[in-house]
Amino acid sequence: MISREHQSTLSGFEARFPQLARELGPVGLELLLDGASVQEFPAGRTLIRDRMPVDFIYFVLDGSLNVYIEQAGESRLIAAIRPGEWMGEISVLSGELLASATIVTDTPCKLVKVHHLTFEKLIRENEIIAKVLLDHFIALMAERLRAPLARG
Repeated sequence: MISREHQSTLSGFEARFPQLARELGPVGLELLLDGASVQEFPAGRTLIRDRMPVDFIYFVLDGSLNVYIEQAGESRLIAAIRPGEWMGEISVLSGELLASATIVTDTPCKLVKVHHLTFEKLIRENEIIAKVLLDHFIALMAERLRAPLARG
């Protein structure tokens, strides 16, 4: 029997990530969200700090976050993350488990946290789920690279 909290996590994820949830299917989605939790954070909270260890991948259900890189001792805003996007995946896929940027909540946020070990295990042990997750990761990276062009 699925707990009310887990059902809420599944529902929230499916609402913000419908294509990903559909492509993963019920079993793949259950595997991804096994042990996941939903957390809320106030505006102004640093979730990830550049070059520090990262243990989770975050899927954004509500709110927005700002992405900063550190250059010459200064923080430079480079992007925003919105509902339906995820973060923390680069540290897992690079194998470093270190953040590539600093992420700060711009507004109150509601996020699904998935532990890196869960994500790594899925990619390593399930070819179908790995393809779906990596395809979505590539699409997200392409979108992020195009975003500055759309603003300029």
